[in-house]
This record gives sequence, structure tokens and C-alpha cells, in this order.
Amino acid sequence: MHWFKAVTIKAGPGMMQGVSSVEAALEVMRDWPVKPRLRAAYVACAEVLDGIGTVDAAREAFVAAAREAGVLREGG
Repeated sequence: MHWFKAVTIKAGPGMMQGVSSVEAALEVMRDWPVKPRLRAAYVACAEVLDGIGTVDAAREAFVAAAREAGVLREGG
């Protein structure tokens, strides 16, 4: 697993979920609408798995994608 500081997202009405790894990020992004930041987050996560990207860059891209999808818990 490729761990990072947890990012809190809205997982449903009144439900929150903490995402703390590249692998978990890839899993939850499956259900999000395809938009530019989502594509960038997939690339950043794949680069970590390929050994050429950083976990910090993947987390940053995941946060941007979550914000774009409207599921980021701001401050989380």
C-alpha cells in the first residue's frame, strides 16, 4: 500500500469516508464523473504504482479531483 495523510470525502447522504492510500483513492474515484482533474488524479496514482510518481503528488491530485467532483470535505 502507498499511504498518505487521510482525505475526508462525502460517501453518501450524511456519510463521510477517509481515504488514506493511493489504492483506496483509485477505488473511490471509479464512481465519480469523468472530468479533467479526475483524469489527472488517475495518472498521478498510476505513476506511484509504476514507481515514477510521488505519494504527495497523488494525494494533491486526488484532493483536486474530489473538490471538482463535489465530494471533498473541506478542511478534511
